[in-house]
Amino acid sequence: MFFTKTVNNVVRLNDGFKLAFKQDTQGGIFVLEEPYNNDYPVTLIKKRGKALAYQFDKKGFEIYPVFKNEVALVNKVCDYVIFYPYKQTLFVFLCELKTTNITGSSKQVQATEIFANFIVKMAQMYLNFKVFNVEYRALIFSTRTIKSITSKKTKEPYLEYPNGLKHKHLRAGEICQLDYHCY
Repeated sequence: MFFTKTVNNVVRLNDGFKLAFKQDTQGGIFVLEEPYNNDYPVTLIKKRGKALAYQFDKKGFEIYPVFKNEVALVNKVCDYVIFYPYKQTLFVFLCELKTTNITGSSKQVQATEIFANFIVKMAQMYLNFKVFNVEYRALIFSTRTIKSITSKKTKEPYLEYPNGLKHKHLRAGEICQLDYHCY
């Protein structure tokens, strides 16, 4: 019952977004691409059931229209946000695509967490969502070769930013099973 209601409300939430931000699935797979780097490997996100994905970092669109675009500090946003109801929880995945330099990704995903929290709160208020468990997770995909990047298909522990946001580094260009990160 929870899952069905949550999925229906998530689909209703989708109706409120501008079409330019929405990401369609291709056979149940989200395709994450780096819009500013054609050499960046395509990363595939597999999931079960319904999910919504948005790409908010787009040229020509202001995600925070009250701020000046020239002021980089207040216009940070990660590349993709995926809303994924899984069991009794709505997981909000904040996906950032980086090359070898992952510096700055923490500020981007933390700023996007605040933005995604606003979206969830607005949906709860306007769509009469019941209070439910929401978990935010940052998935930072990179082409960098470091020990903390994993391509394992097991539940690897999350690291945690000082604000409490859980995150992990994953290898770009591989298939990411979303269910493996729902814990």
